[in-house]
Amino acid sequence: MYGNIVEEKVDVICVSVGSTLQHSDDVYNALVKAGGRKAYKTAYEKARGELTNWLSRGEILIVDTSDTKLEAKYVFLVVHPDVFHLEDAYRNIFREAMARGCTSVAIPGLGCGSIGNSVHASCSRACEVLHQIASESLGSIQKIVFIDMKEKVAQQFIAQMEAKFGIMDSAEALNSPSNSMENFAKPPTYVQQDDCVICLCPLSESSEVSELPCKHQLHTACLKEYLRSANVKKRCPVCLRYFELPLGDQPSEARMFINKLNHIKLPGHEDSDFVYEIIYSVPNGIQEASHIRPGRPFTGTHRRAYVPGTAEGTKVELREIFICFCFFFFVRIECGGV
Repeated sequence: MYGNIVEEKVDVICVSVGSTLQHSDDVYNALVKAGGRKAYKTAYEKARGELTNWLSRGEILIVDTSDTKLEAKYVFLVVHPDVFHLEDAYRNIFREAMARGCTSVAIPGLGCGSIGNSVHASCSRACEVLHQIASESLGSIQKIVFIDMKEKVAQQFIAQMEAKFGIMDSAEALNSPSNSMENFAKPPTYVQQDDCVICLCPLSESSEVSELPCKHQLHTACLKEYLRSANVKKRCPVCLRYFELPLGDQPSEARMFINKLNHIKLPGHEDSDFVYEIIYSVPNGIQEASHIRPGRPFTGTHRRAYVPGTAEGTKVELREIFICFCFFFFVRIECGGV
């Protein structure tokens, strides 16, 4: 559904906030406009004041808005739900709504704005979680509204709902813009004098040519066939640049922890003020559907890595986090003077 979430007549509306619990300007202005500046600010500050611990990514600050002009009884502020914490975020939303006896929830494409989540990833994770929970029990929840100010996000929700629940005609879902190449492939302003790397025929031999964000061009029919291939990744077949963030098949219980240590130095980096300790933890478990041998047990592992707290080291750490997130969920622990 395409529209303004704060205007929805539901028990709960959900919005993303930063790691310091700050709204974006657009979200805050919409909330105070609909709920009353003083009333919403009071409710928000009360919720923050009642916190007893720091909220991690994907967790929720629950603002009781029953004394504001908002239609919703609660506003769920979802803390920095980046793509690697989306599943936890959506699970937390449904769990907290059921715990409060709420009957209706409005959910946007979490993190698709300033956080920069892939629209596909956000919507697909939401529908996956809903599908899993609905197969068990939704408790008091009777109505779930997927709504976003961005039409592309709303369309992606429609496509994902069809994939999971068969809500719309399958042919209609297949042809919808949100489920097509139009999200990343565009007709070029001119056709390059080159060959299509898939069929190896000149691009000029076809009347339909698509250009990817990296500017490489392919026959549209070839690109469609390429994307239908089993296990294909959403990336350019020429330069391998991703046009949709890849998600890994990490075990559901895997974790990655980062500690900030002030009492040790790494050889060759004595000038650094601290050291990042990265702990990878994968407990024993059963292989899931996305793994090589579903249903078979696997042996877990624990590993540690250390990165200097220099500017260069921080870049390396962030790059490694990005790469390893394809395999792990992430929890940050601030250890101060440990």
